[in-house]
Amino acid sequence: MNPNDKEIEMSKFLLALAAVFVLAQGAWAQAPQVIEVRSTHTAAETLQHLEHAIQQRHLQIVAVVDHSGSAHKAGLELRPTKLVIFGNPALGTKLMQMNQQAGLGLPLKILVWEDAKHRVWLGYTNPAVFARRYDINPSAKPILIMSKALHAIAAEAAGS
Repeated sequence: MNPNDKEIEMSKFLLALAAVFVLAQGAWAQAPQVIEVRSTHTAAETLQHLEHAIQQRHLQIVAVVDHSGSAHKAGLELRPTKLVIFGNPALGTKLMQMNQQAGLGLPLKILVWEDAKHRVWLGYTNPAVFARRYDINPSAKPILIMSKALHAIAAEAAGS
């Protein structure tokens, strides 16, 4: 192979690599920021099921933020909206060991809300988005564990 052939082959390789990178970036951009799961229960029942699903997995509920209750106290109206903050210190620590700034996104959170059509939803940050935000490999074991746990908890709480 002469030097020109090597340059041509290298150029083809780099062009193919750039194409793969662009396609991967496009896939990241299309990943939903928030994963939403429709509940078959009322907002209050969904919250109870959510808390039970979290506790059943031996995760710690840190707080429940009653956004709609706070809105009501401020003289404003907001359909039922509650944020459950919970976590697993061992898993969270592993993520922060990969990038300490991941602590900004931890503990985990699931929002329960009722929409204008009185449908109830659960929503949580897509773990792939979390991984990208904190420059953690989306295939890292803690991210995969987080993804599986969030999916199972939301599905159980929603009754699906």
